[in-house]
Amino acid sequence: MSATVAKGLRWIGMPAFMGLTTLGAPLVAVALPFIMLPTLGVLYKRHTLPQNRQADLNAVTYIYFGSIFGIAAVLLGQGLLTYAITKPLFGNQAGVYITELLRNTVKDLTPEQIALRAQLASSWQHWVFLVAMTYGMAGGIEELLKYAPIAYLRRRRQHRPSADERAIPKEVYLQYAVAAALGFSTIENMAFTRVAVKAGEGGWKLALTIFERVVAGAPGHCLTAALLAINVAKMGEYPTTPRNLWRILGGPILWHGTFDFMLFAICALEGN
Repeated sequence: MSATVAKGLRWIGMPAFMGLTTLGAPLVAVALPFIMLPTLGVLYKRHTLPQNRQADLNAVTYIYFGSIFGIAAVLLGQGLLTYAITKPLFGNQAGVYITELLRNTVKDLTPEQIALRAQLASSWQHWVFLVAMTYGMAGGIEELLKYAPIAYLRRRRQHRPSADERAIPKEVYLQYAVAAALGFSTIENMAFTRVAVKAGEGGWKLALTIFERVVAGAPGHCLTAALLAINVAKMGEYPTTPRNLWRILGGPILWHGTFDFMLFAICALEGN
């Protein structure tokens, strides 16, 4: 892909994409500058690095946007896995469980519906599903998405003749992994904000949602991406065997999954 396309994505594609997120929910526009802060911060940090340690800006752009659209594939995969796991766990109640799982507000629910949610949340099947979702569907799939651009870069470099040409600065690994993390983290934060606006949130409640997503969500994704990049740098030129792949991805998946599991476990203990 050409540098012109990458520049077009940065200066035309991103503003157009942000504009689309405000359709039917103009209040989202107020949140966009805050949602973009982590991305702008990483770009600034890249700019301050020595030139031989900077990742190619066009490659970073493609990874970032590829991750934005890659989240669609991730969501599809997570949706299929959700159905595949809940069906044997909940049997005929699988449809009811998925409906309650996807419900974004408990406002206007009847006491019977609230009691049903509490019953589902306290079941052993729900806890088994939480483990599968947080460590497999969230941690596993999303960390693989962050690793994909690094794996591609390493594969391309392997064909270069000298060791110096094959060597990749550790800062470049970090920038690529973080770009992938920020791509889907940004669209995830926009989606959360849009859902909150459409649900009627405003004022301090909306501000808290945005704060949680920008201060906890995006840095959390970036921290596991940083750990992943460090693991890759430590591996050097070792081949990507299943054992080595686990050395790279194991830690990030466990941290990511555990963080998500704690959040969902708190909800389950409260009957949601």
